[in-house]
Amino acid sequence: MKTYLSLLWIAAICLCVSGCSNYRELNQIGVIIGLGIDENENLEQPYKVTYQIINPSGLSQGSSSGGQGLPVINYTVTAKTLVEALKKASIVIPREHITSHLSLIIIGEKLARNDLSLLFDALDRGKQARTSIPVFIARDGTAEKLLGVIEPFEVTPVKSILSTSQNNQKMYGIVSNVQAYEVISMLLSEGKDLSLPGISINKPSEKAEEAGNLENTSPSAMQVKGLAMFRKGKLVRWLDGDEARSVQLVTSEVKSTALVFPCSINENITVTATGIKSQMKTAIRHRQPFIHTDLNVMGEITETTCQKDLSNHKVLKELEKEVQKEITKTIRIAQKEKTDIFGFGDSLSRTNPSYWRQHKQNWENLFSSAKISMNVNVSIVNTGMRTNPYEVN
Repeated sequence: MKTYLSLLWIAAICLCVSGCSNYRELNQIGVIIGLGIDENENLEQPYKVTYQIINPSGLSQGSSSGGQGLPVINYTVTAKTLVEALKKASIVIPREHITSHLSLIIIGEKLARNDLSLLFDALDRGKQARTSIPVFIARDGTAEKLLGVIEPFEVTPVKSILSTSQNNQKMYGIVSNVQAYEVISMLLSEGKDLSLPGISINKPSEKAEEAGNLENTSPSAMQVKGLAMFRKGKLVRWLDGDEARSVQLVTSEVKSTALVFPCSINENITVTATGIKSQMKTAIRHRQPFIHTDLNVMGEITETTCQKDLSNHKVLKELEKEVQKEITKTIRIAQKEKTDIFGFGDSLSRTNPSYWRQHKQNWENLFSSAKISMNVNVSIVNTGMRTNPYEVN
């Protein structure tokens, strides 16, 4: 009987003390979902940090044009360090702000060109910090400006940037999302340089940061704009279009894309690639690094304006040469900038560890003069409803 009563008392106590002791309503805290970091003109406070915070009353309306204001509010402060900026934000943010729901980080181009080497120290060091957050570069502008755009499709600018970049990676493959922990890893790596996706404003206007942007049939919106190449933590060059996509092809980051091949003046063949796999191989020949890449592309011909027999094996070989030429061109650009954004150095460190230990400090120079070879294999699994294009008389 005593045992039974004791169990009842224990159960009653557990019921009293159970639950979330630190539970708080959403309208009691400031949930930070976006972080923008720009260079400040005042050298004593070198960082200008923008925090994008959820506005619960704006979200409750179901759209960014609701009667309780916009779904997000941006606050900007300047500080000596990022940690100081987070604490200092309490000057302007009326609620206790938390970063547990931080979804992306945007870095202004001007700051990226100076140095990113130790920018992520606070993120990696903090006890409650998360490093699985995508990082972007604000091309031709500032992070503050990007986070201020009122987007037509998505509820918040943060969601729009993430959705746009993910859609691009899925459909075209110019860039791929890079998480903060990957950025830190590449900054520390001796065999792979950093590359980050660029984001800019398409059709910038004075109303881009106002609700009036939604009243335009051609509003300002986010767009993926190139791939930023870094050397020793500093942005040195942008790659655009096919050049940016070539990097993703070599690193097998492309899920699907449209490869357009010229066959004569104003005539092209379009191959929609759905299966892309590459393999990097490195070796030492005559005491110099040799780099080889095998790229296998499987796809179907989805459009053509060429009067060519698509079943002819020679036509397929011409397509393979075009892909090879574009990728080789991009690798040459990287060699000229002495930035190994492909990770050939990492591959060499695994295949020839002894050579790597002796020469890793000089890898940027060795990479710039390394011999390059490329093998592309394009497999056409379908030519659509016809083998050859129709002829117009």
